[in-house]
Amino acid sequence: MKLRRLVVLWVLTGCFLEVCQLSAQNTLKMTIDDLFARIEQSNIEVKAARKGVEISKQLEKEAKAKRLPDIGVDLGVNYLGDGIVLDRNFTNPTRSPMPHLGNSLLLSLYQPLYAGGEITADIQKSKYQTQIASTDLNIVTDKMKMEVLDCFLNLLKYKNLLTVYDENIRLTEQLLSEMNARVQQGLVLGNDVTRYELKLSNLNYDRTTVVNAIEHLNYSLLVYLGLDEGTVIEPDVNTENAELPDAGLEHWKKTTNDNSLELKRLDLAYQQAKVEEKLVRSSQLPDIGLEAANNLEAPITNTLPILDNNLNSWWVGFKLSFNLSSLYKNRNSLKAAKLETARIVDNRQAQAEAIDRQLDQVYKSFVESCEQVETQKKNVELASENYRIVKYRYSADLSLLTDMLDASTSKLDAEVRLVNAQVNVMLNYYQLKYISGIF
Repeated sequence: MKLRRLVVLWVLTGCFLEVCQLSAQNTLKMTIDDLFARIEQSNIEVKAARKGVEISKQLEKEAKAKRLPDIGVDLGVNYLGDGIVLDRNFTNPTRSPMPHLGNSLLLSLYQPLYAGGEITADIQKSKYQTQIASTDLNIVTDKMKMEVLDCFLNLLKYKNLLTVYDENIRLTEQLLSEMNARVQQGLVLGNDVTRYELKLSNLNYDRTTVVNAIEHLNYSLLVYLGLDEGTVIEPDVNTENAELPDAGLEHWKKTTNDNSLELKRLDLAYQQAKVEEKLVRSSQLPDIGLEAANNLEAPITNTLPILDNNLNSWWVGFKLSFNLSSLYKNRNSLKAAKLETARIVDNRQAQAEAIDRQLDQVYKSFVESCEQVETQKKNVELASENYRIVKYRYSADLSLLTDMLDASTSKLDAEVRLVNAQVNVMLNYYQLKYISGIF
């Protein structure tokens, strides 16, 4: 009875551990569209860039608020000491008593009418900054999509490679089992067994390397996508539809010129720099505004005798202010603003040339990977035909198990190479879309 309880407890414990292991490793099938949607939703760098857009929008509202009137309130309570009257030669001091409690209340309003274009230019600058922040968000999003897609497709490659190793290990173990049986019959030398045992050991070692690479890529994807640790991502990619149309290099160049996010950002930076020049010039122009105020103060100290009364006064009028020193102090600032504009023009040309070189390289890789797919398709046909012939000969005892092992390995390797070539086509195609700004 006691033994039965121990057996039941052991079985329940095993079931519990198995359930825990299954729950700890939750398999998540994911397509490329799912991958991209998850990046936009959960990637931390994309979230930070999105907050940058919100900050720019708030600063744009603040710039527009400068068109509204400035309203101020000044309230003061003070203690006034007695005054002292002196002769012009500072002799014969005479104390002049005065009310000690003083108070003041000033309500003021200033409505800017003309500020040399500063307010309008500041609003334009903030609008361009919002557009730049939105472009930065798209750049960061596309950059993260490309990084994660590269990791995602590499995970698919390594999983395909793992199937090759598993099948080779299975066939090698099967071969060793048969060879050990023939050793006992004296039909096979022990040296042959040792040679295949060494091969099996190398296969297991290489398999461990592949497994470690899969775990690292899977972990990297979990971090990129903000998923729970322990989730196993299973790429759901139809590589058979990886043969994408070749639109030609000139098409991609035109698309890049029209849609490149990097070039668009530099164009916005150029427009913003031109507005910055206007801002510098505006400081050399006068400010005109409508001013109104109401002032209540006590005591009245500008009369003799001093009156312990409240004096209320108000006024409305136009105000003009002009900082004449800006005409010669801001010359260097204007030169610096013009140089910054010229620097952005040079940066755009350099960036366009760099993008053109990168586009040419990726396009050639795309064409090469498409050709590689056709080559690997032919290799799969040849390897499959070879496997069919060797299998038929092996069934008729006309070939050895080692021949079957080699034929199976060649077939699996050709199939994996085909899938990897199709994955490379997809990766290069998405890189073309990434560079051209239509990701």
